[in-house]
Amino acid sequence: MTTILAIVSDLHVNSTVGLCPEQMVNDDGLTVLPSKSQQWLRAQWVNFWQDVDLAGEHYKVDSISVIVNGDWGDKNRHSQYQLITLNEGSIIDWMVDVMQPVRSIASRIFVVRGTEAHTGGAGWMEEQAAQDIGAVVDPNTGLSSWWVFRGTFDGINVLATHHPGTNGTRPWTMGAAANRAAAMVMDAHYNDDWKPHLAVFGHVHHYEDSGDNHPVRAIFNRPWTLIDAYSHRHGYGIASPSVGGLIVVCRDGNLRVIPRGYQLPRAKPWRA
Repeated sequence: MTTILAIVSDLHVNSTVGLCPEQMVNDDGLTVLPSKSQQWLRAQWVNFWQDVDLAGEHYKVDSISVIVNGDWGDKNRHSQYQLITLNEGSIIDWMVDVMQPVRSIASRIFVVRGTEAHTGGAGWMEEQAAQDIGAVVDPNTGLSSWWVFRGTFDGINVLATHHPGTNGTRPWTMGAAANRAAAMVMDAHYNDDWKPHLAVFGHVHHYEDSGDNHPVRAIFNRPWTLIDAYSHRHGYGIASPSVGGLIVVCRDGNLRVIPRGYQLPRAKPWRA
């Protein structure tokens, strides 16, 4: 048996720098078209799911599963200057719309709730959108979204949750946070019969991988959103953002992680 597990996070649908449909129509009938950078972002999103589909054919998989690991949509309560609309119905419609290339290839989709400041109290917008796409129900709660997902795919135990509980954002500290997260997961499951082989997090909008440093491999996933005003305020605007996701091949208790990253081309400098 072989399963491909594709994991994405931080789509931030409804942000002016987040993932979006080819066009958005609000409740007043106004059509909003994506910016050039959003057009690039959507193109990479389509490319990623084509890569997932090709990997499925290459590995002759029995099924493709998907985890949307938080911050699927965005109604940012901290600052609403970079939002397209405040209408929650429209936001949920667009969240569902961007999942079209996913639903065409996925046997099942799991939705993990992200940050309340982005997706509403207790992540209700993600729960509603998860119901709309028929996401796998958490048998412990009867809900269509999870705070923490734990599942086994062909002998590989996978934990997915949005917040890693630790972070490191400077180039000289890169990788240390993933090691700390791996140690935290090990500690949390020390006495459990079920122990994760892979733990995947989102939220921090950059890629880190603990590799084989610990019995559990911890990965901070790339986002599907570009640099926003908050990131500029913290000095990250000088970097060219990288977006992407994970393709995880699970086969008879063996694990292969294929990261996919797409670098936004840097704007040409001004010249006199």
